[in-house]
Amino acid sequence: MITQIRRPTPFDVGRLIFVGAVWGGAFIFVTLALTDFGPVSIATWRVVLGATTLAIAARLIGQAWPRGARNWRYIVVVGCLNSAVPFFLISWGQQFISSAESALLVAAGTFVSLLLSHFTSQDERINPARVAGVAIGFVGVMVLVFWDLLEKGTGSLGGQLAVMAAGCSYATSSVISRRLTHLPMISTSAATMATACLYLVPLAFLLEDPLPANPSGQSIVALLYLGVVATALAFTVRFFIIRAAGAVFMSQVGYLVPLFGVIWSGLYFADAIELQTAISLGLILLGIAVTRKGS
Repeated sequence: MITQIRRPTPFDVGRLIFVGAVWGGAFIFVTLALTDFGPVSIATWRVVLGATTLAIAARLIGQAWPRGARNWRYIVVVGCLNSAVPFFLISWGQQFISSAESALLVAAGTFVSLLLSHFTSQDERINPARVAGVAIGFVGVMVLVFWDLLEKGTGSLGGQLAVMAAGCSYATSSVISRRLTHLPMISTSAATMATACLYLVPLAFLLEDPLPANPSGQSIVALLYLGVVATALAFTVRFFIIRAAGAVFMSQVGYLVPLFGVIWSGLYFADAIELQTAISLGLILLGIAVTRKGS
């Protein structure tokens, strides 16, 4: 039975802001975890902790695991594109660029999602407002890329491309995930995380050391935040927001993640927000707003 959604309440708005703040802060914790762990290991711990926490939550509320070969084919793909690939690419990319820049560049996936949805669905077609929004957002992303090229050369280009590719991976998975909306949300999220573990755990032991001898407390706390808070808890809160107020309302978190990513990075690292970051943030938020206006 599908739950009837209602008009969003102030409590729903608060929960939405909470999720945006949590996801925006994840980029800082990736930077902290890189002190002792490699990018594959960070992605691995994130999905292992996330899958374990979500599986426990699903068990406590009585959600059964998905069934059916067709459903599991989609789950395996979503686990790769929504967790394994982007978690690794963001961790790898942040070796070369700042957490604030990562938070902005991953927003490129918002616009890729629109383009993919146009060709794969009947209810997300491109119109003039959406084209304008995509163009504005793309310019915002390019401001960061070309500004860095002028200031630093090509040294950070690989990191930028990796984070943008992560955003595109998220976007692709969101389109495929529409095939799973009939399944229980938390147990399905746990299943996608579990399949991501199948990709990442062997790679972590093959390419890196996911169990270093003396990791710092800071790195361990960062991994716990990424796996339990930014992945499992945020996914659970997201589920309750969608069930109460609908997916359209939840999609507005796209405004908040880059905003909080820049704010938390500036506060934590005590860095002044650079001109190119402010310009890029403004253009990306404007592009998302114009895109939503065309929805």
